[in-house]
Amino acid sequence: MRGLSFIIDDELYAVDVTLVQNVARKLAITPVPSAPREVLGIANLKGRVITVLSLMRILDSKKPCDAENYINTIIFKSDSGNENQMGLAVEKPGNLIDIDTDDIKPPPVTPGIEGNFCISGVTEIDRVFYRIIDIGSIQKKFTPGSDSGFANTSFGGNENE
Repeated sequence: MRGLSFIIDDELYAVDVTLVQNVARKLAITPVPSAPREVLGIANLKGRVITVLSLMRILDSKKPCDAENYINTIIFKSDSGNENQMGLAVEKPGNLIDIDTDDIKPPPVTPGIEGNFCISGVTEIDRVFYRIIDIGSIQKKFTPGSDSGFANTSFGGNENE
């Protein structure tokens, strides 16, 4: 598997590069009222609305994570039947790396950490430790209209509110 590495909270992560559309620098992110805390906001990328999430918040990082602190957003390809597109705000994108899928181990389980659901495995490449992010699980949980708790257009609020 070819991966794109990136840094969040001084830790290295990687995603399958075939899922990445592009990396945008200095994307203007507009906060969304009543959105879950993991949603930094929305952005306009060439006329397309992107929901921008904070992996730091998903992983319950203690480091402050405001939209102004992020200058890079990894934009993911959308599902064929889904018009919602997702981006993940990161501190710094890394390099393309070759990941031997046989070397990916199950992630350690950290009790009490809600964000464990999105880490599909861990691997070590040249003495560097990477956490592998499962973008599908993040999209499923945080895409409006999916079977997550945010099954309508208001990111979790009821349409009658």
